[in-house]
Amino acid sequence: MKKVFLLMCLMATTVIASATDVWEGEHAVSWGNTLTIEKGKFTDMKVGDKLVIEFKDATGEVIELHSNGGMLPGTRFEHHIFSDQSSVEVFATPAMLASLKEYGLEVCGVDFTATKIWYGDGKDNIDENTAWSGFFWMDEWSTLEITKNCFAGVDWSKVKAIRFYSEANRTDYVINILTKWGEGGKLGDQTTMTMTTEYAELNVENINMEAALADVDRLMIQCNKEAGNPFNFTAVVLVKDGGTGIAAVAKSQEQTANSQYFNLAGQRVAHPAKGLYIVNGKKVIVK
Repeated sequence: MKKVFLLMCLMATTVIASATDVWEGEHAVSWGNTLTIEKGKFTDMKVGDKLVIEFKDATGEVIELHSNGGMLPGTRFEHHIFSDQSSVEVFATPAMLASLKEYGLEVCGVDFTATKIWYGDGKDNIDENTAWSGFFWMDEWSTLEITKNCFAGVDWSKVKAIRFYSEANRTDYVINILTKWGEGGKLGDQTTMTMTTEYAELNVENINMEAALADVDRLMIQCNKEAGNPFNFTAVVLVKDGGTGIAAVAKSQEQTANSQYFNLAGQRVAHPAKGLYIVNGKKVIVK
């Protein structure tokens, strides 16, 4: 009787995470042999959900997630995958979710065999100001490279800062924010940024971010752990006027009508046809 009661208690306190299978099989991925998943598979996916790609036979090469022929918004370049690794995971930002539901997913890369794709419960603190969210291990001069289209359609005149959240719980590490290597590519570092135990904040009010990102395809966050332990970076979040970096910013219909349109690859569209676009950081459907 005691055993039965104990089992019932364990069952009562166990939380079952939801998961939805998208695809299962064996697909040998190469740059010429992309695994394509149709958009209908992501109908029930939500912002914050974790998308997992499982694989085998990795040889130290890379995996990239694409959509509509370009990088999937909210992801990073070149997930390096090694022989002891069997999956990668990303967390759905609003821009990522919009692209998946409009165009589907393309799994690209080289020298691994995809075996399963699924999504399920992930993070609950992702909103429309979140450009990227995940877990990226920062050790000695590690560099997180997130796709430029993480910022597609952002009205930079309304953005005060970019926060780079981490689990460092300290401020004595080196951080460089870059658009490219070499002269002119550095936007800030730990000597010019606001450093807290939760995040490093880059003030962009005096930086022309549209110009800084115009001729590049990524934003790079480079760190050195210095004397402390390595740690995870967990999110890149915009801090907008009148907000805390996690609140939505409302736009009027008049503002939207007079704003610039971007497709989900981050390219400006002068004359938008039917489809899904990003305007002032919000998703807009042109019918």
